[in-house]
Amino acid sequence: MRRGMTLVELLIAIAVCVVAGVWLLAAYHSALHLTEVAQQATVALDDLRDMMERIKATPFNQLTAAFPNGVANGAAGYAVAIGNYTLPNQQITVTHSPSVAADPRELIVQVTWTNRGRVYQRSTSTVRSSQAS
Repeated sequence: MRRGMTLVELLIAIAVCVVAGVWLLAAYHSALHLTEVAQQATVALDDLRDMMERIKATPFNQLTAAFPNGVANGAAGYAVAIGNYTLPNQQITVTHSPSVAADPRELIVQVTWTNRGRVYQRSTSTVRSSQAS
């Protein structure tokens, strides 16, 4: 009867432990990255809400001047209005659809940012009209 472990059994056990350890580290790293992206998405949604409130508070006839069509970060910059940008390479763009002369018109607000070389975006929209509701 043999007692103890052979060298081959010991090497197999070590290999299994190494593979399991690498897998756990990769899963932990992925979880950290997903948490970071989720936190950034929350900040982006807060910025979208701030922009939507600004759009609602702006008189209809001043929308084009206050929110230039398709200009990233606006003419004067939206950063000050929403408490400065906190996301990497963050940009906010407001698009008027179908045109800046339409009444009613849809305003689409989009925020984009970069995380580890990948571009993320969130958007929302509202419809404004010169007619008081």
